[in-house]
Amino acid sequence: MLNLDTLNPEQRDAVETIRGPVLILAGAGTGKTRVITFRIAHMVERGIAPDHILAVTFTNKAAREMVTRLTAMLPVNPRGMWIGTFHGLCNRMLRAHWKLANLPQTFQILDIQDQLSALKRLYKQFNIDAERFPPKETQWFINSCKEDALRPKDIDPTDADTRKKIEIYDLYEDQCQREGVVDFAELMLRSYELLRDNDPVREHYQRRFRHLLIDEFQDTNRLQYAWIKQLCGAHSAVFAVGDDD
Repeated sequence: MLNLDTLNPEQRDAVETIRGPVLILAGAGTGKTRVITFRIAHMVERGIAPDHILAVTFTNKAAREMVTRLTAMLPVNPRGMWIGTFHGLCNRMLRAHWKLANLPQTFQILDIQDQLSALKRLYKQFNIDAERFPPKETQWFINSCKEDALRPKDIDPTDADTRKKIEIYDLYEDQCQREGVVDFAELMLRSYELLRDNDPVREHYQRRFRHLLIDEFQDTNRLQYAWIKQLCGAHSAVFAVGDDD
């Protein structure tokens, strides 16, 4: 039996209010992640199937801690739940639907440094002026566009420099597709597009994940928010925890 006596009255109320949607506002050091962990354990104890639960954290460390705590608290293995960072969960989703997402089954993930190296190779191949268009600035431009769910065709070229950056973005996308690689921002965008454009896939996950828990909600960007909305079905209970500071 889960012991909720270690929680203060506000934390306990947050844990026991299972029917959503629920928004919890709490400052730093108030035990937000702990509340999410207890809430998941309480839901499972109340008979909610572990595979109906999806929990998003912002760091791998927080996700690992959550799984470790739940393993100690529950008689069932928490591996049936989807608990992880946005990028980790999107990676898991794309691995399951790689063909629909137009990816090779063994696609590789580029970290920030890998992405920069890939851009520099592109610059060399197409003789792009690295002084006028510094690769790091182009990298920031591409990632910002992706975080706003914008592909090259969706961007309005307001001036010649922007037109050139869009061109580089387009070439970079072609290169990544040829090489079977995705960067961090692409994990999110490709996963969002998979849900947006495939009704059966979206409806499958909406039926499956009846309970969505989001930590550090104030840090979600536009694309992450749109991804969460794609997962929300008519009967979804959303529990968001954030710092209003």
